[in-house]
Amino acid sequence: MEHDIIDKSKICIKEAIEAELFERLSKLPVNVLVNKDYQLKPGASIVERSGINQSKDINIGLQKMAIEMGTSCSIKRIDAIFRIKISESIGFIPNHTIHLIDAKQKEKAKGSKFNFLSKVTEKQYIEVVLNSPLGSILRQAQLILFTSILLVILIGIILVYQLKSMLREKQFVNFIQEYTHALTHELKTPISGIYMSASQLVSGLFEDKPESRQRYYQMCKDQSQKLLSTVDRILLVAKAEHSKITPGLAKIELSPYIDKIVDNRRQNNFRMKSVELCTEYQSETMTGTIDPFLMENVLNNLIDNAIKYSDNAVKIIVSCTSSDKKLRISVKDNGFGIAEKDQKHIFDNFERGDKVEGKGIDGFGIGLNYVNKVIKAHKGTISVKSEEGLGSEFIIVLPNNFEI
Repeated sequence: MEHDIIDKSKICIKEAIEAELFERLSKLPVNVLVNKDYQLKPGASIVERSGINQSKDINIGLQKMAIEMGTSCSIKRIDAIFRIKISESIGFIPNHTIHLIDAKQKEKAKGSKFNFLSKVTEKQYIEVVLNSPLGSILRQAQLILFTSILLVILIGIILVYQLKSMLREKQFVNFIQEYTHALTHELKTPISGIYMSASQLVSGLFEDKPESRQRYYQMCKDQSQKLLSTVDRILLVAKAEHSKITPGLAKIELSPYIDKIVDNRRQNNFRMKSVELCTEYQSETMTGTIDPFLMENVLNNLIDNAIKYSDNAVKIIVSCTSSDKKLRISVKDNGFGIAEKDQKHIFDNFERGDKVEGKGIDGFGIGLNYVNKVIKAHKGTISVKSEEGLGSEFIIVLPNNFEI
């Protein structure tokens, strides 16, 4: 564009000089004198005209003649004509200056691609100086440039989003592989235990050994309970992912309700650990407005996590208090505890602490996410207080003034 502006400016200034010259000449009286003795050809006639028409044969002599007749070139008029012609040629008027200089000034003029001369006579020249053609181009192309910059930014955003999508997809594929492996392992373990126990019982080896037979019956029961618990947890989480949890609220006496859940956990200790489960109540006559089925799942999940993420001997305290129309349920243990950096993500889906991952403990990182959704459906909150090596305490706070 820069070269195009320069080339067309050179052509336009020459045309402007010629146009201005003929404008001056057209205003001068020019008479054609013919000798009376001159014989005209048949059909020819003498015509007298005032003015001169533009011709391709214009030359410096006409400029000299116009100057001798008292009219010299007008820089303002040349500039006006130049503006018209350059605008028609390139679509806009570049910043420029036009000067009339003599031969001495021509020698001193600094030559550059943005300065050029057009000859008027042997002693006069028109100097055209283009001031920053690039700036003129940018000003005219600012809309295109702005649009281009926006497109570049948009393309950049799309590329970043695409890259993030690819990374998320890769993480999801890795998760599916890990989840499938963990699920297979967690389901295979109780199924294998049930199969082994059933095989021993069917073999008839323990017909006369009631204690051994009872042990295998108990093993079948414990492994079946573990399998059922795993399947229930997966189904509950899947349901929570695909539909909104709507609690069916009811006024419940908390002491017998929680005691029953704790007793069931004592009787179904399929993890084969030494578990001490205790309950504490602010009042034995406390009541709470909850969904009994959903809250049972929540408490079972928290108690199971307390057992799972602990050593062989674990003490769990389930406490319940009420104040200011708020119900507070706490599940406290003396297990492994949760690192501070993991606590802010503990309720996210598929999140498990680094320490847990290294201990080979079964699980998918979906239970606490389900618990959080249930508590939110009750318009409550759940938080955790934990320190590595000293155990954890999960605190549930629920509004206790719902109208049923």
